[in-house]
Amino acid sequence: MKSFARAAIAPVEEIMFVICLLLTGVLGVVSSNAAERLVIGGSGLSWSDNSLIFTALEELDGTLAPLEADTTENLMPRVRELGGEATTSVTTASARSNRILTQLTDGDFRTGWRVYTNTNGAELELDMGAVFILQRIRLLCGVFVNGECSAERGLRGYELYVNDGDSLNFSNGLPVYSLIAQDRSHGEPQFDIDIAPQAVRFLKLRSTGERSFQMGDMEIFGAGVTPFARYTSEVIDLGGPANFGPLTVHMSTFDEKADILFSTKTGIVENDSLFFGQTGIPGEFEEVPENQFDRTLDPSYAGIVEENTRDWSAWSPPYAKDANKAIEGAVNSPDNRRFVQFDVRFISNGLTDKVVIDSLTLDYTVPAIADSVVAEIDPPLAEIGGVNSFSYHLRSVFSRDNRGFDTVIIATPFQGEISAVEIDGQTVDFSEEVSRNELKISFPDDRVEQSGQTVTVRFDNLMTVSGTEFRGWVDDSQSDTFPQRVVGGDADEEVDSNTLIVGGHIESRLFTEVNFSAPVITPNGDGRNDEMRLNYILLKATDEVQVAVTVYDLGGRVVRRLYDQRDLSGPNAVSWDGRDDQDSLVPPGIYVIRLVADTDGGETAQVRPIAVAY
Repeated sequence: MKSFARAAIAPVEEIMFVICLLLTGVLGVVSSNAAERLVIGGSGLSWSDNSLIFTALEELDGTLAPLEADTTENLMPRVRELGGEATTSVTTASARSNRILTQLTDGDFRTGWRVYTNTNGAELELDMGAVFILQRIRLLCGVFVNGECSAERGLRGYELYVNDGDSLNFSNGLPVYSLIAQDRSHGEPQFDIDIAPQAVRFLKLRSTGERSFQMGDMEIFGAGVTPFARYTSEVIDLGGPANFGPLTVHMSTFDEKADILFSTKTGIVENDSLFFGQTGIPGEFEEVPENQFDRTLDPSYAGIVEENTRDWSAWSPPYAKDANKAIEGAVNSPDNRRFVQFDVRFISNGLTDKVVIDSLTLDYTVPAIADSVVAEIDPPLAEIGGVNSFSYHLRSVFSRDNRGFDTVIIATPFQGEISAVEIDGQTVDFSEEVSRNELKISFPDDRVEQSGQTVTVRFDNLMTVSGTEFRGWVDDSQSDTFPQRVVGGDADEEVDSNTLIVGGHIESRLFTEVNFSAPVITPNGDGRNDEMRLNYILLKATDEVQVAVTVYDLGGRVVRRLYDQRDLSGPNAVSWDGRDDQDSLVPPGIYVIRLVADTDGGETAQVRPIAVAY
């Protein structure tokens, strides 16, 4: 677990005041109401010094990037750094040990892979600790006579196998190898083979000769960027339960055939593992503190260690990247938590393609607005395609250090309309900011600062998809704190929904509220009925579907293509001014307007006549 000095975004006077308190010994830990910032990389914390997993990566001038091999660089020292291992199938006294990575990298020709008996079938396996694009493998001479390498003790025949480390290429926990090269009459004093560049995590060399051999150091050479690399931070202590602001991953390089998968998780306790010791009854375990869990025992006696999903969130789904391949926005893990971890997985599908991360920044505020804020929406079932009246109930728990709040933010599928705000059952004055997908309600004269206080926001909103979540946050307009997300649950004893997700009755239709502004248009420029306006609401389209509006004559010929785009659920409007695709006024008569949605289940269409007169 890592604690760190947090950078406070505060006036100079406040910083100097805190410094003075620290110098006089009044404060042991900096605690400020100003926004604070965690920075890893760049001029902030070191990537490697704050890592639990640092695989196939390199840190250079504060940046984090996957390893990139120089074709002239022997990768064996990196294998040692990555925790790789070399083992042999020979365990005789003459081999001393079947773990020989040190002997293969010590620069001494008198050590290495040396087999004196049972040579046919003897194997050397190398786990490189990470995946590399490998192109050359060498075993140096192990015996010199009068200063000359002796071919008499060279490897006489061999088979070379590799495995790319993909979990699909394992069986019973062991790598499944593919044969890529063999030579049963090899007679060179050194083993030196070039292979087609390919991803390799494990390699196995099998002797097929009958004579003993003595080989020296091993050298392997690669090319390009490692296909897979991973970084996982240590558990980072933010100093107290925090409300999260923006999270930004700054990347200076993002090549076309490369990608990263970035995730977070947060916790309320320091340890993200749970420890269970045996009770003495076979198969029965009880939770114990970590300091009472004896790791020196055989696992069958020590007990079990499990991921702490009770006090920690699961790893978030990978964060989305914007059109510029940047990661910037809200934290996807629960807030009001003291501890946080980050995970980055680097992927390269090109020899030289990579992602380079300059730094990671997380803004946050401590203390949190409240210990917890529970919310539920009522009713939990609504009319799909109609405007519904909802009540959003909130209940809070506070401790001495919490700030309190005077603002509620509700995410809505469409622009809503607020009718009332109540605190502890009493109607209060409020101000509002309403946008297409958000309601923001403030009541600065009636702050919520005591445990058990309730807030109810009543509003109307259109629903077009069953299972819509009305996420919510509370905020404090009188400080620089970041909003705190509410948690779905039992906020009001008289309401039984206990959820923020609203379901609905699902009908077979995809369109509702299909309305024409007029059955007849007279496009003569006098400002009266010069155009027709078609309004409709698309339902149940959680993914984009193709929607088209087309005008036909009575002979079925296309007159005007008014609309042809991919839409999500919601209201839309299309106008027709009586002109065709060549922008000429159509002759008077009867025409047909066809509204159609093309879905995976086929086409759904509505057809209406429209008259044109002059």
